Order: sequence, then C-alpha cells, then structure tokens
Amino acid sequence: MPDELEDGILYISLRFRVVMHGCCCGCKNKVITPLSPVRWKMTFDGKTISLDPSIGNWNFKCRSHYWIINSEVEWADKWTNKQILKGKSWEKKKRTEYYSQQKQELIKEPNKKEKAESLYFRLIKWIKKLNI
Repeated sequence: MPDELEDGILYISLRFRVVMHGCCCGCKNKVITPLSPVRWKMTFDGKTISLDPSIGNWNFKCRSHYWIINSEVEWADKWTNKQILKGKSWEKKKRTEYYSQQKQELIKEPNKKEKAESLYFRLIKWIKKLNI
C-alpha cells in the first residue's frame, strides 16, 4: 500500500484481505477496511467495486459515514454517539459469536465418516509412499 493515497482510488490487497482508501470527505485520513466474514465484504462485478457494510469513520474528527456501491460514494446519515456505541457493541457481539463458532468447529470430535475418510486417506498416502 502506498504512503500517499490518491483521492477516489480503492487500494485492494487480497493477500492481506484489506481495502484501503482516503476518507471520502477529503480529510486525508487513511481508511482501512479488513475483509472477513464478520467485517467488510467486497464485491467486484467485473467493472465496479462495492463494500458492505457502510463505512463509519467514528474515530476521525470528520466522523464521515458512507457506502461504497458500484465504485460510487453514497453518503449515509451521521450517527449519534449512542448509535455509534450500539453499532460497535453489535459488531463486537457478531465477531465474538462467529469466532466462538469457528473454535467449536475446530475442536469438535470428528464423526465416524470423517474418521473413516481420514484413515482411508492416511492409508492411501502410506501405500503411495511404499510405491505399491
């Protein structure tokens, strides 16, 4: 990512799963939107880019709030402090639930079919190693 961001340009790193741009209000702050199942999602239709959900720059002096839809900025309503706190709380809850579920899936006991497949693939790997 460049040190200086050009206005109106979305900088995308799929490797690092992040989209960065200069704040759309023109304040020159760098806006970083991490791409993940519980943060932002990026859609590329072959021509334009959209980010979902909206971008609320609550920690910036400008406190700008907007959507990027089909490579265009659509301004959203300003949020009150109460709305911002509620939104942050909801996002934190959503992330906690998601990662808790992911952790449970990683530690769950494999079912009989999964165990059998695992054994089967280990056996095939072992046979290939022996060149039989």
